[in-house]
Amino acid sequence: MKVNFLRSTLKFAFVALVASIALVACDPKEDEPNEPIVLDGMYIKTATATLADLDTKVRMTVAKNEVLQEDRSALVEIYMALEASNGFSLYEVAGSAKKSYGPAADFAEVAEADLDVEEPKEGLWKGGYEESTTNFTVPEDGLYHIMVDTELKKVAIARVVWGLIGGATPGGWSNSTPMAATFNTSKMEFVVENVTMLKNEFKFRYSDGWKVILDTQLDLGGGKLGVKVNSNFGGALNALDAGGGNIANAEYAVYKFTMTWELGVGTSVTMVKTGEAEPLPEYPEALYMIGASVGGWTWATVDLPMIPVHSHPNAFWKIVWIDAAAADPGIKFAPGKEWVGDFGVADNSNPGVKDYLKGSNNIMPPATSGYYMIWVDLERDSISVAEAEVYLIGDAAGSWDAALPANKFTVDNANEVLTITKDLVAGNLRMNAWHKWHYDWWQHEFNIIGGNIEFRGTGGDQAAVPVAAGTATISLNFKAGTGTIQ
Repeated sequence: MKVNFLRSTLKFAFVALVASIALVACDPKEDEPNEPIVLDGMYIKTATATLADLDTKVRMTVAKNEVLQEDRSALVEIYMALEASNGFSLYEVAGSAKKSYGPAADFAEVAEADLDVEEPKEGLWKGGYEESTTNFTVPEDGLYHIMVDTELKKVAIARVVWGLIGGATPGGWSNSTPMAATFNTSKMEFVVENVTMLKNEFKFRYSDGWKVILDTQLDLGGGKLGVKVNSNFGGALNALDAGGGNIANAEYAVYKFTMTWELGVGTSVTMVKTGEAEPLPEYPEALYMIGASVGGWTWATVDLPMIPVHSHPNAFWKIVWIDAAAADPGIKFAPGKEWVGDFGVADNSNPGVKDYLKGSNNIMPPATSGYYMIWVDLERDSISVAEAEVYLIGDAAGSWDAALPANKFTVDNANEVLTITKDLVAGNLRMNAWHKWHYDWWQHEFNIIGGNIEFRGTGGDQAAVPVAAGTATISLNFKAGTGTIQ
């Protein structure tokens, strides 16, 4: 009985095996290709890539809209090293649907004259995209930032040349310190050595730009418009953040910076101290004016602190009323409200609106009473008496161009004020004093806060002063230290 049972079991197993082989042989799916599984999203597909090459390394990720500094789900980006000889398409996967996109008819390089002042300068292309077999191309091998808004159907491509910028860097906030790179499609390093860094703040930005503007009209609510993509990194060295806050440098020294981009990994940076910096010149932390031409010769009754220029300890400025008819005329300076370390000019025989070398003589007043800009540069060992110049700048003024004639205040010495009447854009009011020895506009910035003129000096951004759209008259009384916005 056991033998018969065993034979029956083996026979049944054999029949089942044959049946299963027959079913497999007859499966109608046998000749269909095994298409690789690709996650939903927007990809960068080069001309030589296959579907099997579309993995997370070339999948675009959600980006911040710089306008709000918040993620926008329709906005995606990727940094990629691209070859001029190998075009690419935007390849969208949504379930079983797959679409390949190329440039629309309006996609083109932005002319230098049409670039916004805050956009990258090493090559920027913008426009729409559409289903197409035509590829996007770049003119030279390099690292590129590709940005797509799937709701607006807009794309931008910017060439990336990383650099350092900020109060800690040699170029301050005006000029980037460039980083050099060698091209490679999988990994690129941007390097700069022997950089003397002050104890101050800095960021990384590419191609001398802060943001790429994809749109200016999309209503985001709360008076915010547009879609813009950060082209800078802040935050922290070990946690770079697009558009993040400034990075603090704690030690005055010489450094080497290496910014590394790796396909599928992203961007990281190292900052290595390589040496000690030359000792900095010693400048006073404060400087005060005194003299009958600006109020009197008694320290106890004259309080005229000059404004330090941000990030430049050698320079101080002040817009002050000078009385041309004062008895015992003259002006001097001292680092404290006392006759210690005081100074004036070397030659005061021909007073007026002019530059002087530092010396021991009083500055004599110009022939006409009124507001003047006094600028002291201890690195130059020079003092300048100049016409007072003040400008609006920024969102409310409708331009970030410094010293724009349309944004200049009028000096009204008869009423002891500086004024401007202008059609403002809804935004934050900002203004700055100007001089031919100027640095960045924000380094001699001030504002009207609570009815008083408040100076930025060496501090951070001042409190926002929002204004509504419309015509307004702004008045500044530097004698009283007050201002109005009407």
